[in-house]
Amino acid sequence: MKSIEILFTNGSVIAPKDIIREIVDFPDSYKDATQAIIKSSEVLDKEGETFIKCASIILPSFGMTRGGPFYGDCNGKLRDCWEAIGTDLIEINCSVRDSGLSRDRYIVELGDSKRDALIAKIWLMMKRLLPLTMTTTTFGLIGASKILFSVLPEIVLPVDTAQWKDVFQTVDLGDILHRMVSDIKKWEKITGKKLNDLDPSKPKRLTTLPSVYNVMAMAARPKD
Repeated sequence: MKSIEILFTNGSVIAPKDIIREIVDFPDSYKDATQAIIKSSEVLDKEGETFIKCASIILPSFGMTRGGPFYGDCNGKLRDCWEAIGTDLIEINCSVRDSGLSRDRYIVELGDSKRDALIAKIWLMMKRLLPLTMTTTTFGLIGASKILFSVLPEIVLPVDTAQWKDVFQTVDLGDILHRMVSDIKKWEKITGKKLNDLDPSKPKRLTTLPSVYNVMAMAARPKD
């Protein structure tokens, strides 16, 4: 089965005006939560307080606290997640801030070899989170991707069940991030526009490339 197009339709680009319309129609709860975590996650503290704050904003906005591993003692579970990946998150956060690159466009502006290494590291972090986000009835990849997105919104895509199964058709977050970068580069080259500039809100709420790409990845899910 072939993966579903996201920024293209039958090989042709989706027009910027159509992406803007999708952004406008997307739930405000997601846009507000994303705006909050983009601002709050700019600098991560070594104690993990910002991590817990940002994840606690994103998880409810995606309905992740209604059941599963984050139902009830969400902070306790998130503290375990921080212990598993906190050191790596601090290192990545410092690299982003020290890079001199646009944070909102970081994943695309980063050089190819550095991006490959970063995505490989993200995938290893994802696998360390899975024992904490997976239950007998919960697809752990979903919660793990959303937790990573909550503090790395310039890099990671939050992927839901239908996206894993029907849109991307892979369980490898690294493959998804490589595809996201390729899609964005191709779309921007053809249109001459920057994907992260399309949110018409004033001020803009979706300013990072993954946050806008996710709107289109959600729109690409099979309607039935």
